[in-house]
Amino acid sequence: MKRSRIILLVTGQVAPQTRNNRSTEIEIEYRLARLCVFLCTRLPLRLCYTLAEAMANALYTFSPGLRDDAESSAADVLGQTKGSSEVSRAARRCMANYAKDVIGLCRYGGRPAEAEARVSFEGLDRLDAALSEGKGVIIVGLHLGSWDVGAVYLSQRHYPINAIVLSSNGNDRLDTFMRHLRCEAGIRVISAHGGLGPAAEALRRNEVLAVLIDAATEGKSVKARFLGGYAQFSPGAAVLALRTKAAVLPMCTVRLPDNTFKGFIGERVESDLSGDLHGSIQSLTQRILDSLQGFVQQYPDQWGMMPKMESE
Repeated sequence: MKRSRIILLVTGQVAPQTRNNRSTEIEIEYRLARLCVFLCTRLPLRLCYTLAEAMANALYTFSPGLRDDAESSAADVLGQTKGSSEVSRAARRCMANYAKDVIGLCRYGGRPAEAEARVSFEGLDRLDAALSEGKGVIIVGLHLGSWDVGAVYLSQRHYPINAIVLSSNGNDRLDTFMRHLRCEAGIRVISAHGGLGPAAEALRRNEVLAVLIDAATEGKSVKARFLGGYAQFSPGAAVLALRTKAAVLPMCTVRLPDNTFKGFIGERVESDLSGDLHGSIQSLTQRILDSLQGFVQQYPDQWGMMPKMESE
């Protein structure tokens, strides 16, 4: 399901992006984010999730653009024809899970101790072993499940967490607010547009760096095989691993039926730098994706930002 601009729910058309419209949109996005955090930290969690599901169902019903994105993603993940009942159900669940993930970010950013109580993790011994080498650790994932909740949990367990985060389409006020929210939860935010220097410095301090590779920026991507097709992914994790010799571990944090969370840290992905730098980046990115594919296949309705699949 792709990020999109404000959609006019009645007509299904995208609002024209004049300068005045964009200024108004930026203000609305910022105020909605603040309102969401205010409500999520004060209302009962069950009520927050109920409202999130209701909003997701309304968007699925009345927003053809978002519904089409969700169904296209679900069809690719499931390997089925778009329009089938199974694809439609998965797309609806994906939108509901995505809405709940927004609730999680807004709530647990202000209540990090509560996040720790609702999360269990497998594989922390792998993270400890990698950190013992003293070269930092890159935990690599996708926009699958609730990565913010997983990062907050690790922070509460006193792991030094940094996260590379994309900006929100030119909304500086919203970016600053969300950065503050994550920082309050113990996550140090590194802008994806600030170059690799700050991320490399965090690894040299033997800290943990979280990188999501399914949100490649234009001109900075590699084409890799995934789920029987090909798509563009960010090479950032591979570049950093090859440059700093940091360990690479696949990770995801998924939502369980009772709205608690389960985190997984997988086996280490080995990185080798050959004489061909581009080939080494391509090869390592492919191995990282191979390590993440099982998570998507097990939890297909929790992948919220699937890249467009391409032919070989």
